Amino acid sequence: MMERMARKRRVLVTGVARWWGALVVQRLTEDPDVADVIGIDIREPRYDLGRADYLKLDIRHSLIGKLVRAVGIDTVVHTLTRIDSFDMDPVRAHEMNVIGTLNLLAGCAGEGSPVRRFVLKSSGHVYGSRFDLPTGLREDHRLDINSRHQFVRDIVEVESYASDFAVRNPNITILALRFSNSLNADEPQPLARYLDLEVVPTVIGYDPPIQLIHRDDCIEAMVIATKRGPGGAYNIAPAGNEALSTLLDSAGKLHAPLLPP
Repeated sequence: MMERMARKRRVLVTGVARWWGALVVQRLTEDPDVADVIGIDIREPRYDLGRADYLKLDIRHSLIGKLVRAVGIDTVVHTLTRIDSFDMDPVRAHEMNVIGTLNLLAGCAGEGSPVRRFVLKSSGHVYGSRFDLPTGLREDHRLDINSRHQFVRDIVEVESYASDFAVRNPNITILALRFSNSLNADEPQPLARYLDLEVVPTVIGYDPPIQLIHRDDCIEAMVIATKRGPGGAYNIAPAGNEALSTLLDSAGKLHAPLLPP
């Protein structure tokens, strides 16, 4: 009995003030194989975290490494990465995305670290959004390192640091989950705000394919990644896609075709 209890996992989840981290925490607290869940953020959670412990802690703080060792964290789920600026300016978001992730990785490394698994919430936006981008991208497709969008460059940079970390720390399995667009009425993302307009502007002669993934599927993917799967990048997306016009028509939305800039 004691041996089985010793094998139970202790999980640290970042970004629990938003739905990504909070819902992952909810799922993990229901797992009988998880002994403890600690959620951290600089803001108070908006969601019930169940039996998990919440700590108001900035991932840029040096206390991260001490927390990991003191509690015996073996699994880290990093959901704090951002690809939008609706509630955080780009400069601060860059600090959280890049500097924060670097500090979090550093806290998981080194002698005496109990961490053996690190799950990173990434985004399919790392491939860019060019009009000639092929559909059905594989994980080995070139990333858009020169994107004109700061948030995309941030996530690409974060992934590069995670890859380097995996090479230097072969005892820690790192998984980067590249999610396609997800919709959540409680916390609308940029695409949701766009689709929610009274009249949706579109570009004449261009009907882009859109991939949408349900919020619950996003959470399921992250929970599974805490348990199994080899390290590396994974596209988390539906098998197919829908044309933007089809989505708008099915939602009964008016769209206004505009000339491209």
